[in-house]
Parts: sequence; C-alpha cells; structure tokens
Amino acid sequence: MEKIVISVDEIAQTTSAVDESSRPDAKLSPPIPWWAKACLSPLVLVLPILCLVTVLLRVAMRGLPPRSRFAWVSFFSTLLVISGILTSIAGVLAFTLTPTPSVVSQGLSELDSRAEFPVLPAEDELTAEEVSDQLKPLVTVITPVRRNWFSHIEGPSSVLGAGVLLQANADGYLIATARHVIDGEAGVAGVQHALVASTSGTWATAEVVARHQDLDLALLWLPRKAGKASFTLPVAKVEQVKGGETIFVIGHPQDLRFTLSTGIVSRKDQDSFQISAPVSPGNSGGPLFTGRGQLAGIVTSMVDKNHSPNAENLNFAVRADALLELTGWTFFGDGRRYLTAFEQSQHSDPR
Repeated sequence: MEKIVISVDEIAQTTSAVDESSRPDAKLSPPIPWWAKACLSPLVLVLPILCLVTVLLRVAMRGLPPRSRFAWVSFFSTLLVISGILTSIAGVLAFTLTPTPSVVSQGLSELDSRAEFPVLPAEDELTAEEVSDQLKPLVTVITPVRRNWFSHIEGPSSVLGAGVLLQANADGYLIATARHVIDGEAGVAGVQHALVASTSGTWATAEVVARHQDLDLALLWLPRKAGKASFTLPVAKVEQVKGGETIFVIGHPQDLRFTLSTGIVSRKDQDSFQISAPVSPGNSGGPLFTGRGQLAGIVTSMVDKNHSPNAENLNFAVRADALLELTGWTFFGDGRRYLTAFEQSQHSDPR
C-alpha cells in the first residue's frame, strides 16, 4: 500500500465542513446546588461539627455519579482547610489574650503558719532522725523564673536548686542559696527575683536582695503574709568546723526533694569545705549543717565524673560565715538592711 503524505500547507488550506458556531453547547447543571453551599458554608466556624457532617455525607454520597461525588469532596475539603485556619487563629488569639491562671502565690503558707521554729544550736549532737525532723522544714526549693512566650506569666523553670531559711521576722524571710542557682543555666546575673517553694510545692516569688561578688552566694527576701513566729539560724564560723567532723546536707538531688545525706568534712580551706556527703544536681544552694544544727556552709559544686572519670565523691560547699560579713556583696533594695539584721541577731543568743 502506498503511503499518503499531507503537507502542512494543505492542512492550512482546508476548511471545516461543519459550522462550529452553529453547533449548540451541552450545558450540565451544577453538581452542588447553590442553596446547599449557602447552608453548609457557615460550618467553617465550628470545625468539630463540620468534621462530623463531612463524615456522614461522605458515607451518604457513595451512590452518586463520579462527577457529583468529586464536586462534593472538593467542596468539603475546601471548607475543612478554611475551618482549620480559622480555628488555629482563634486558638492563638484566645491563648494570648485570655489571662492565664498564675502558678505562683504571694507567699509560703507553710512558713507563715508555723507557730514555732527549732531552737538552735542544739545542746547535744542531733541524730539523723532529729536533723530530718527539725531541719528539713528550714530548707526550700529554688528555681529561676521562666516566662511564658505568649502570656508572659511567670512560672518555674526546669532548673532546681535548694535554699535555707536564715531568718524569719515580722516582715518576711531571708533565704540563702547559691548564686548560680538563681542565675540559671544561662548565667543571667541580672535577674531580680526567683521562685521559692516549700514542702507543699506551692511557688512564691522572692526578691534577689544580694549577690556575693567572689563567692557562690546569694540572698533572697520573701515577704510575710501572716504569722509572727521569729527565727534566726545560727552560723558556725569556718574555724569552728573541724576536719573529720560529721555534717549533714539537705537538698533535692535529681529532683528527689528534701533528701538528707550525711558525711564528714574531708578538707577545708579559707573559703570552702570539701565534704564526703553525696551531692548531685539539685543540692546546689542547700545547707551544710553541723551536728548541732549550725549552718556551716552552702553547697556549691561537685566534680562531674563525666568530665573527670577518676573523681569519686568530690563535693564542695562555700563557708557560711561569709553571711556574717557586710563586705564583698552587691546589694539590691533593702538587702544590706536584711543582712545587717541577720548578722546582729547572731549575738542575741550566746549559746
């Protein structure tokens, strides 16, 4: 069979035998009536109901022709996308503009409600049971403040340390801790307050009133809302603490709150003690007590075995008698007055 070849010019010269303009167009009715769209469109404002209606109609439309079924699926997909966007915007606005309940109270009811505090220093050496019973209530949980990005509500951070009550009077409570605890992981030395909690776990805002310039020490002040019981924690001077002396440490190692451990003074120098009592993250800022309940030091650091694999139980505390010196501190607000009152109260009981 001979092949027939038609050129481009021949195709261009051809004319249609049928007048296309005279052929009527076939028009189909819309697969979704306008009234159905008008009734269903407001459902974009209520996403859960829209989802339910979509599921029900999806099942009911199984017998429809492909053209109608595709049109309904496209219509509901559009409604779901719009409803999801509107719901997300509404949720963000509600979370941002609605006041969030605060997790921080105005004071610590456990301290306010105390009718009396332990009489210290004890006449005789305290047993571990007596230390746990009498001295644990003097220890607090300390954490830096963390702000919510949207509402700016303050709450506790993931960093926990310890603190110890130095003095209670009619105005409030003076608390000592380690400086690095309130500064947090970022080491922000400009923070003006921290959060304090007692055994109930309720947080209260405390003001940072002093930072030591050389030693890892800081002072917090917590206003008092009720009660009138007074207390002053006696401080042992560094020369009074002997090597080999039994000591007690109370803190929150690995978030195990109010854990008591005991050991001895392994070594001491001018500003610090090396102790054998077990210490972990969470003990920082906690008290180092003598056997008679005097404050000998504030726990500050440990040698991390991850960095020094050969280190075994090398833990350190800064001397507490730096709390009796008014020099070397940077004070804020009434910090100098609070520390002066604490130092003077040390001489009220000669025992």
